[in-house]
Amino acid sequence: MLTPEQEWTLVACGLIAHADDELEFGEWDQILRLIDAAVDDADMQPWLDLLGDRPALERRFAELEPPLPFVCEQLLEQAWRMALADGSGSEVEAAVHDRIAEKFGVSAEQAQEWRNRWTAAAAVRAELVIMFAAALANLDGRMDNDEAVQFDSLLDRMPIALARRLELSALLYEPPKLEELGARLAALDPEARESVLYEIAPLVQASHSGERERAVFHELASLAAVPPERAKELLEGL
Repeated sequence: MLTPEQEWTLVACGLIAHADDELEFGEWDQILRLIDAAVDDADMQPWLDLLGDRPALERRFAELEPPLPFVCEQLLEQAWRMALADGSGSEVEAAVHDRIAEKFGVSAEQAQEWRNRWTAAAAVRAELVIMFAAALANLDGRMDNDEAVQFDSLLDRMPIALARRLELSALLYEPPKLEELGARLAALDPEARESVLYEIAPLVQASHSGERERAVFHELASLAAVPPERAKELLEGL
């Protein structure tokens, strides 16, 4: 049985994902993560069906009572992260986000102010993901083709301005030192730390050897205070 906050998270994120009438890979991937975190296996299929059906989501949105005021900002932040899952939040997604905020009793002006703050924070976190990805791809002294493809795919869907993406793409050939990035990871909030690890896990999986990459991944997870079991799930649950 979901809590009201969990149900609102799924419905709000689903509406944002459907805002532009097309579910992108990054958006559906994030939906799957949300379902996996909130829904028992026995109840998963009905939610998968609901979140894939925009009219059904709209009906559920209309039926739900507004959440308690103290969770509204957190729920709206989670919904906006969905908008950023494919690289940027569009005007259409912002309009849907405003509609959700209105039901929560939050003004459009306040919602816009929050979106600006969340988008800036997401860009900082995304740059750290890219830096880690570049360092991991070169960890064994050579870069496999699969690693390069994963890196490019990751960079394409990060919420980073185009000009900055071009600059960051050069990191694949001049990667930063992992030691220099560890402190930045530890300074993030717990949810952001796990998010960074989740994003770089596919690059670890793409390595043909992988043993050293996996060891470093688990070291990073330990630094980020992510339990070993959860770090293993992030690697094996892809």
